[in-house]
Amino acid sequence: MADTGLFALYKLSLVDAALYELKQRAGHLDVGREELVTIKKLQAEAEAGKSGVAKQQAAVTKDLEFQSETLRERLKRLDKDLYGGSVVNPREVEQIEEEMATLKSQIEAIDNQLLDLYEAQPALDAARQEESKEIEELKRAAARKQAMAKKEHESLQAAYRSKAAERAPLVAKVPQPLLDTYERLREKLGLGLATVTDQQRCGQCGMHVPEKAMDMIVQDRIVQCEQCRRILFRLQQG
Repeated sequence: MADTGLFALYKLSLVDAALYELKQRAGHLDVGREELVTIKKLQAEAEAGKSGVAKQQAAVTKDLEFQSETLRERLKRLDKDLYGGSVVNPREVEQIEEEMATLKSQIEAIDNQLLDLYEAQPALDAARQEESKEIEELKRAAARKQAMAKKEHESLQAAYRSKAAERAPLVAKVPQPLLDTYERLREKLGLGLATVTDQQRCGQCGMHVPEKAMDMIVQDRIVQCEQCRRILFRLQQG
């Protein structure tokens, strides 16, 4: 039986599988992406909240101050009328005094509302400080993860270079047409060869391998998976 080069390709595929795993590990290193996303979200929420509260407080404060000023002007006019001698009728005097009392009560209520707004500011500032602390902690956590990922990435790169050095001698033993097919599949799928499981399935996609295909594989003939198109290989038992 002619040597089709499948065993040589299988040995090459073991190296490529190890290289593929190293690349996958490098691509999935935790560099603090989750923390960075959360930071961005918190910063946006904090900025929007700060802006919204500030605008609301400014609007409310301006409205209350305007109301207070209007009431105080009215109170001044009534006071002038009452004590300026222009009103002498007892009934009118009584009405002015009642209105002045009402105005004073309204002014006092507005002053209390303004005071509440001023007193609420420290609590808002404290909340913003807590948000800032959370963001800073997330930044530190992200930085720690990035440092660890960098160290791990350097280790993976070294392992990748070492393993990649094993490829050239193995590549030289694979017939060119078979190698060309394998490399096209590897570029497209990550892995160009799959071993057949004991249950007669493709070791990569799980597709059942028909009996006719199994017979060809046993004869060391080149067969591709009907589903994923990877080259199939079966280690001889015994």
